[in-house]
Amino acid sequence: MAVVFDRWENRNFIFSRSYCKNCHFELSLLDEIPLISYLLLKGRCHYCKQSIPSELFLFELVGGFAFSLIDFSSISGITSSVFLSSLLLTAIADFYEKEFDLFFLFPAITIAILENKFSAFTTLDFISLILIISIFSWNIFKHKMGLGDLLIYLTIASYLTPSIANIIFLFACFSLLLFFVIEHKDSNYHYPFIPFIFLGLVLTQFSN
Repeated sequence: MAVVFDRWENRNFIFSRSYCKNCHFELSLLDEIPLISYLLLKGRCHYCKQSIPSELFLFELVGGFAFSLIDFSSISGITSSVFLSSLLLTAIADFYEKEFDLFFLFPAITIAILENKFSAFTTLDFISLILIISIFSWNIFKHKMGLGDLLIYLTIASYLTPSIANIIFLFACFSLLLFFVIEHKDSNYHYPFIPFIFLGLVLTQFSN
């Protein structure tokens, strides 16, 4: 997914070979094995020894956990993988750019509409959905949050129910607070929230 985002503007992420951004040397297949190649190379390019961004390893790790419980032999499994891939790509874009192309989220939105859980919503789900939308809308109006966060909440809530979406966002908030304490960045620094939403989604999968 990081490769797709990195080459999105040129649309050459399918047929072109991966290469080091520092020395521009094309990577071998052994250099592209997720997680393992990073560990074996000790986080450095095999050719020029330039450090490989550690976030790439984290994206591969979290992404690997996200897809590890999916049954790819079923239609529902394939649908879930597309849904997760869309959210992961959106999270990567938000991490690097603090914004994302709506096209990244379009597959997840489409699946959420077609595979919605509206019939499973309880009265509490509807109440919490209205409250959360109101809170998000107020913060967006005050420029404290982006519209993308609300879109992702609605997408997840439609696909998994608002109760699960609330738990995911709760995990995301706790993860972000922990990251803030560890990082010690300036209080005015704008943290990307969507990567933590995706992390919350993964944690919720394993807690069920």
